[in-house]
Amino acid sequence: MKRRLFAPAVLLIGLLSAQVVATAHVYLSNLGLLQTTETVMRAGYLAVPNAFVAQKLDSLATAMAGGLFFTLSIGAGLSLVTLAAVWLWDRAFQRRLKATFFYLLVWACGLILANANGWNLVATTYTVVVPLVTAVAAVQLLPPKTTLFSPLGVLWPVSAAIVLALLWGMVMDRHMFTNIRDHLLLGNRAGQAVTAAYYAYTLFPAEAFKSLEQKQIRTCVLDSSLPPALGPQLEKTLRSHDYLPVAAGHPADLTLAQDSQSMQLELISGHRTVLRVSEKELLTRPDEVLTRYSQKLDRDGMFRKLTLTCLLLGFPLVLFAFFFSALSCLPDLFMTVNLSNVIAAGVCVLVGVILLVPVYQGHSAPPAGTAAATAFSAASANVRIAALRQACDDRRDVFRQVQAQGLEKSPHVAVRYWLARSLAYAKHPNAHAMLLDLADDPVPVVACQALWAMGQRKDRQAIPEIIERIDTSSHWYIQMYAYRALRTLGWVQPESPQLSY
Repeated sequence: MKRRLFAPAVLLIGLLSAQVVATAHVYLSNLGLLQTTETVMRAGYLAVPNAFVAQKLDSLATAMAGGLFFTLSIGAGLSLVTLAAVWLWDRAFQRRLKATFFYLLVWACGLILANANGWNLVATTYTVVVPLVTAVAAVQLLPPKTTLFSPLGVLWPVSAAIVLALLWGMVMDRHMFTNIRDHLLLGNRAGQAVTAAYYAYTLFPAEAFKSLEQKQIRTCVLDSSLPPALGPQLEKTLRSHDYLPVAAGHPADLTLAQDSQSMQLELISGHRTVLRVSEKELLTRPDEVLTRYSQKLDRDGMFRKLTLTCLLLGFPLVLFAFFFSALSCLPDLFMTVNLSNVIAAGVCVLVGVILLVPVYQGHSAPPAGTAAATAFSAASANVRIAALRQACDDRRDVFRQVQAQGLEKSPHVAVRYWLARSLAYAKHPNAHAMLLDLADDPVPVVACQALWAMGQRKDRQAIPEIIERIDTSSHWYIQMYAYRALRTLGWVQPESPQLSY
């Protein structure tokens, strides 16, 4: 039994070490965001996240929940790779000194890769702590050599993992995650709970490693060295790009000053001049200048890529390792090791197939085509979802058909989700009222798409209603989509009543 639990025990220790690092990572990021949010509010701007979310930013529980994203992505990937490396080092390479040096070299290359965009303390901490803790745990818990860890013992879990990868490869396209959400997660209460947790907490870790350009709201300070006549122009330009001017003395994402010798504008981060440009360049090409500024500050580009890779590969394999080990323990009490492995592998594949079925059905659901009216009244939710998705792709106005079927009251979350999205192309005057109802849907993913659609309709009369939802919603995702809708409608943050130029 103890041998069976070796892999999950080591992985659990690795994940716990990642969770400690991730909690500290997200907590410090949240404190910085709280400071920015309070500064934005004091300056009189519309803040996203709003005060309801800001109350949670100094909470350790929020940081722990948000840190799970990094734990189950970069933490899972590093733990899994380290476990495999230690097993090979002991079983295949017999702990030879050359193998040890090779592993240290690979580890050093990993550290260099994590810092490919410049010195990154956070990425370095993950890359040092998680492999080190996992490796020590693996060496300490490594069982004696038995048939359990023989090549034959490894054959069955590896084979099951390969079979599952091939089966799920059938639905692997650019819509795979959408299909998993629509047809596997949103179709049952457990999946809806997972989806709700995802939308409730992932913006906290996302904020922790976004580039400055990817952030929704940034702050800036216009230094006193700038010519007074230039102040209003710069203030308006920066505000229109969501760099909100605040009073000097507050920590800001950007400080804009003028060099006394060259008379060029200096874009400063902290006390470091990051970029120098002419006045004309900033005023005529602000997008390009601000993008360059963000790129020069971004140290998390490679870390984001590594995290996404670990999420796609490491997380599913860690889940498989836990599930396979748990299954193999039960028959192992009464059967031989090899037979236990066969049974566990078979059950893993069976469960994978069962989970794949609804995703595959959604993946292969026929498009609406010319029979849209029939599809909207179909008994199968998959057909209705496919019809709404096709209508979105074709930018067709299907308001009359969906209203006739009462799809806005559908019990299927994915149907309401795609209905809200399809209303972006509806011309009927009653479409706005339906969107307002969907914007208040109890499921955040539906409300987000309704707000997105309100922005796409280019109806500026919706601006007050969208702002109201930013002020009153307690959900950060809803606020984010609402703010994007405002910007799509051409809305710009008003001038701060606290500042004058």
